[in-house]
Amino acid sequence: MKKIYSIAAAFIISTGLLSALEYKPTLHVQPSVRQQGFGGFYTTDVNDFYGIYANPAMLGLNRAHSLFPSLDLHLAGPLADIPRFVRSLKSNDTTVISEIIEKENGFRLSMDLQPFLSFGHVTSFGFGWGFSNQAFMKAEVPGITNSNFNLGLESVFTAGYGFSPLNTDNHRLSIGITAKGFFQIAGVMNDGILDIVDTLSDGDVKNIPAYVTTGFSFDAGIFYSLCNTLDVALVVYDPWSLVLKSKSTFGDIFKFNFKKSDAFDPRIAAGLCYHVYTDWSRGKISELNIRADFRNFMVFFDELSRNPILELSAGVEAVFMDIISLRFGMSEMYPCAGVGLKLSNFNIDFAIYGRELGLEPGSCPCLNSSIFVGFKF
Repeated sequence: MKKIYSIAAAFIISTGLLSALEYKPTLHVQPSVRQQGFGGFYTTDVNDFYGIYANPAMLGLNRAHSLFPSLDLHLAGPLADIPRFVRSLKSNDTTVISEIIEKENGFRLSMDLQPFLSFGHVTSFGFGWGFSNQAFMKAEVPGITNSNFNLGLESVFTAGYGFSPLNTDNHRLSIGITAKGFFQIAGVMNDGILDIVDTLSDGDVKNIPAYVTTGFSFDAGIFYSLCNTLDVALVVYDPWSLVLKSKSTFGDIFKFNFKKSDAFDPRIAAGLCYHVYTDWSRGKISELNIRADFRNFMVFFDELSRNPILELSAGVEAVFMDIISLRFGMSEMYPCAGVGLKLSNFNIDFAIYGRELGLEPGSCPCLNSSIFVGFKF
């Protein structure tokens, strides 16, 4: 049955029925580059600032973390073919464009960029906040005459509180909740890829459909640690959300006409982490953690959802002498790997990983790479 749904979804995309009227806002807050290197968001990964997005319960662990303005770039698509595809668009070489589209079973490209405008702080007494600003772009090109292009800006403010009702030498329980307010501007174009490029090149954007979206939602999580060795966590993402959407054009973008839109799809995730004893390494290995998560139990209640195995992730992170980190894992049935360099509070992280854009494993693979340069502690 899922194969039938996959074929139907592919048909809708390939026939260009992804119209602007069906535009559904989604948040672009991503796992950190460090997290992407071994599988993405883990509900038990609460040991740095990005834990506020992965599991609000980290706020109750009484650990201070901060994120300073930094550069964070995520790029997805057939990375080797991107330069050639762009050159072909500039020269209107339809032969090469068709060749790449056929080779990739449809050309897909996305980018999320946080240009030194994201920051936040988690206090040691339960409160935390984060401010994320980013530009995003997504292009789906199933054929020269049919394509879907989204481009926009997004701001998300997250704030929350957590507390620990149980805290002993062998047991630690923490509960937390975060609220998220967001504002997003997005332009949506559905046309032939060459026509879209001509429109953007000419600067004639005032008639492009534009969507202004705002609203809020919240997440709630629980975290339990046994003897600082085995961690268990459960998180509910977006159980309730309010999304307001205003449709116009870029020429009249400030003529707001907000209407209630579809709420975000709720998710329930759970995971485990095992902290490997490392004293045998004589200080060479500072940390060695093995994690596994199931990211969305809601797929079992929706016949139109993708194969549940795609929600499974697992990974390992090894930190050497508190300076160099090596990361490996599996997410959405594709391998991922990353490396990190930590010099005091200055961090450089790089990751490469796969994602599945279809409903079944291997139906629509997409290669991703990410880099982070900035300060956090």
